[in-house]
Amino acid sequence: MPYITRKNREKYADAIDDILTALPENTTDAAGEFTYVIYKLLERFNGRYWERALGIGSVVMAILEIYRRKHLQYEDQKMAEHGDV
Repeated sequence: MPYITRKNREKYADAIDDILTALPENTTDAAGEFTYVIYKLLERFNGRYWERALGIGSVVMAILEIYRRKHLQYEDQKMAEHGDV
């Protein structure tokens, strides 16, 4: 995942906070609205094939990054508790 500088992150912080505040607290209820937000962001990359591929690829890479950073810890913890399959 290409990392963004702290300075560049700052310009998105308020907008991201606004979106997170607007989403329902219950993650089940938020799923549709979250999907809508992602869809609207992806519309920015709705030109030629390479632009769509860039937008979709960025989402895939974000998924892989959150999996690597957050979900693997959970998986390792559960494997330690219950043993490997």
